[in-house]
Amino acid sequence: MQGIICRIFRITGPVSLQLIAKGLFWLLMEAAFKEWRVVVDALGRGDQIVIMRKGGIDEGENGFEIKHHQFWLFPTLFHQQKDFVIPIAARHMTLHPDDPIIPIQYHCEVVAHYELTQLDQIKKIRGQHVWKDEVLTQRMSSGDNHQLHALLVRVSKLPHAIEIPSDENYGGCRSWIRLKENLDSSDCTPILDQAHFTEKIQAFKNSIT
Repeated sequence: MQGIICRIFRITGPVSLQLIAKGLFWLLMEAAFKEWRVVVDALGRGDQIVIMRKGGIDEGENGFEIKHHQFWLFPTLFHQQKDFVIPIAARHMTLHPDDPIIPIQYHCEVVAHYELTQLDQIKKIRGQHVWKDEVLTQRMSSGDNHQLHALLVRVSKLPHAIEIPSDENYGGCRSWIRLKENLDSSDCTPILDQAHFTEKIQAFKNSIT
């Protein structure tokens, strides 16, 4: 266990029992992925099955990484503007940026991961997500690494959203956080049936190849 904690936190020196206990507690916390509320809503309706990521300024020197293959969606309005999404999706923006309560209802499993490196791929996947083409183009073109990560996810839904209080530890321009609450995904049911989900996966694959 000590070795696992050292690798995760990239610790090379001596490790105290207190640090080991802290690391173990962190490992047991629920993983969550921060995403715009309008995108979470689209994933929750089954309108899209893809999450796109370039990487936030707090992601670290390696940029975005898939740290978890199962996680909760953490809806936020951080850095979100209506101009960044298609009009029909902008109408679903309902969460106030200063809302102290965060609704957690959707659980994801990553089933495939692609790295998009060609600008024409953005046009080809139009209609399979809520972002505007120019937003994804700008993201792909920024920085030294001209690519976007595309995660295809199977989304499941709790019968009712679990409301958790906002916390300063959930802030920052980063994708992954750990929830303090202990949530149970066993009560979740898939948004899409297997046939419809498989159809969307194949449509995405056909679009980028």
